Amino acid sequence: MRRGTLKILMVEDDPGDVELSRYELVRAGIACDVYQVETEDAFLDALSRYQPDIVLGDFSLPNFDGMSALQIVQQITPATPFLFVSGTMGEERAIKALKQGAYDYVLKSNLARLPSAVERALQEAHQNQIRHKMEQALQAERNLLSAIFDTTGALGMMLDKDGRIMRFNQAAERTTGYTLSQVQDKQFWEVFFPTEEMEQVRNHFLHWHLQSQPLQYQSRWLTTGGERREILWLTTFLQDDSGLALNFICSGIDITQWRQAEDRVHRLSNYDVLTGLPNRSLLRDRLEQGITRVEREQRPGLIAVVLIGVRGAIAVRESLGLQLSEDALVESSRRLSGLMQHDATLARFGDTSFAMVLHVHAQDQIAMVVQEIIDVLDLPYHVDGHEGVYLESSIGVTVYPNDGDSGDALLQAAEVAMHRAMDNVLERFQFYTPSLNSQVSHRLQMASQLRQAVQKHELILHYQPQVSLASGQIVGVEALLRWQHPEKGMISPLQFIPLAEETGLIVPIGEWVLRTACEQGKRWHDMGVEGLTMAINLSAKQFALNNLASVVRHALEDSGFDSRCLELELTESASMESPEKSIEVMKLLKAMGVRLSIDDFGTGYSNLNYLKRFPVDQLKIDRSFVQDVTTDADDLAIAKAVIALARSLHLEVLAEGVEDQGQYDVMKQNGCDKVQGYYFSRPLAVDACTQFLLQHIKGS
Repeated sequence: MRRGTLKILMVEDDPGDVELSRYELVRAGIACDVYQVETEDAFLDALSRYQPDIVLGDFSLPNFDGMSALQIVQQITPATPFLFVSGTMGEERAIKALKQGAYDYVLKSNLARLPSAVERALQEAHQNQIRHKMEQALQAERNLLSAIFDTTGALGMMLDKDGRIMRFNQAAERTTGYTLSQVQDKQFWEVFFPTEEMEQVRNHFLHWHLQSQPLQYQSRWLTTGGERREILWLTTFLQDDSGLALNFICSGIDITQWRQAEDRVHRLSNYDVLTGLPNRSLLRDRLEQGITRVEREQRPGLIAVVLIGVRGAIAVRESLGLQLSEDALVESSRRLSGLMQHDATLARFGDTSFAMVLHVHAQDQIAMVVQEIIDVLDLPYHVDGHEGVYLESSIGVTVYPNDGDSGDALLQAAEVAMHRAMDNVLERFQFYTPSLNSQVSHRLQMASQLRQAVQKHELILHYQPQVSLASGQIVGVEALLRWQHPEKGMISPLQFIPLAEETGLIVPIGEWVLRTACEQGKRWHDMGVEGLTMAINLSAKQFALNNLASVVRHALEDSGFDSRCLELELTESASMESPEKSIEVMKLLKAMGVRLSIDDFGTGYSNLNYLKRFPVDQLKIDRSFVQDVTTDADDLAIAKAVIALARSLHLEVLAEGVEDQGQYDVMKQNGCDKVQGYYFSRPLAVDACTQFLLQHIKGS
């Protein structure tokens, strides 16, 4: 393989094209020296004097042509790879050039392919040299096998027609650690391969005699010490008069170190040394592959390119030094890697920037990813004892196919968007498409404000009374979350609860609701509102927490609220997502004395077999079945069925959304236990609800 600077002889009459080619190679990390010629005489002189590693030639020149240059290379230095770099060739010319010995051709309109084409040509030329040397070695061995078999530097082995080892030379003994006496008369796959590979190697051997030419193959052989050595074998066979194989003669080269070096070269060419992430070149290849796959498979959704500039790394470098700056960048790459999904790619794009390519089903998902990136990169860095180091980041996003139809176009657009974000003091991210930028900006702004709302105590609870139909008394309240925004006023839960679910904020918010409601319930009990039940909704994410029972227990203990007066409401969908696990969680809560209720019953998927096993106390009839219960026979039938079902399971029933006398009467006549809704009271702020409860006690 080549070392140092790549020497390139370029047959070209346009210096501009030469410079463009040099630019693409250098940009891809290929150090090169380019020597330009335009005439045949100059070309012949350069071949002998300059001795290039590779030749790049235009197809046609005013005084010379590429096909003539190719023929000269084939005659004088056939091992030197030749690539055409031309404006136009046409399919017939291209095919003819490849048949004549050209390794590849690259159009000047697509010079981005040049670095990868050059790398492949060099690698193939290198492999051809090895192959040529092996064929020469094999020919020599055929002529002089009996004289030199035991002294040749190549690994030598002779097998009988059944694969048993007959001869094993000194080079093979040195490489494998086995002596001839240890392996003789044994089938080679039983000695040099692990048990799980023996059958495969044996089956491969059975097809050797079908080869009309010497067989070249590569395999990993076990040494006596258990090490795997990469051996490149050339195998031929001696035949009897009928054409059947008598013996197989194998000549091999230990290419383990060469393969390791090749792997290192590949890694250096495609991966960033500092972070171990794919570099810009590999990122571009994967992005193009992703676009091709989407087009070929017609996959739904979008490809998002997210470019992340870590501007703070420059300040760290200037103040704390290069090493600490690099440590911080490595930590940034680790954090970003933790966000990656199965088919996504994360790469080191520039000195202080990263790029992420991912396939998403909808634009809303991009907003969530951007928020996650901001969240993880905003966390403080601890580098070499320096605590509280922060790296400011700016993010640019482009989307395929909206913003470009190629990898280069998308990456360029992402850079534009990222620099736009760097210049914007208010927004840390920018989308290349203005309309999408506005839409996602609003969503991320609300998510950021919601996170601040938790910290600034902008969230409050309102309480809606629940009334017993048997006694007419207020027996409980349901705690309902509200967001009192300092500028926008009261924000509906329909706007922010789904966002809290998507961002995961619902978990800390839910714990705050639980603690606040328990504390308020205890205060009301102390005021004389005895036995009042506090109903609290649990989100699906809360219900899935492994420590839910512990969170509930601490809220009860810290507030002093009676567990028998706490009622946790679970949705059908959350409880039925994993029924067996739900039963275990419910049992833990019931063991503390907590009441359980199935909320919005009838709107989700109900499995009565599981429902009868759930240790719940109550079913809540969803308001969608209550609002038309006096006018819609179907809704009335559903309400009656739910009440009858609850009775058969010995459960209480609460109807929510009762807004008029008619709905109240229907529920009472059909045996419903409790109701809540505007007919009695809308949700009340804590002070108003306190006054309402105390007045109700005095009036009872």
